[in-house]
Amino acid sequence: MPIYEQVKAGMRGLVARGHLKPGDQVPAIRMLAENLVVNPNTIARAYRELVLEGFLESRRGEGNYISESALEQLGNGLEQARIQLLEAILASRRSGLTWKDIHIVLQKAKGEE
Repeated sequence: MPIYEQVKAGMRGLVARGHLKPGDQVPAIRMLAENLVVNPNTIARAYRELVLEGFLESRRGEGNYISESALEQLGNGLEQARIQLLEAILASRRSGLTWKDIHIVLQKAKGEE
């Protein structure tokens, strides 16, 4: 997954877990780039796409903020993720994986949080 996509997913995760709320300012591009040791253009691209998606709002001269619609967007995305997970589990069962096999994969994923 490209780094800018990882940054976008991380920002959504921070909102989903309640670490950031609508109206909160997100870190400045340069500061986040230094903390993550990535090119500032990568962060700028992630922020630009999040603004275009309506997840962030950009305030000229002030920075970027979590939009009021961010939680609603997350709700829709979480429901999509649940549907995709269910479909993947059902496809795995049809392919011959046992519940034990699926449980092992879920435990591995949980360990990578």
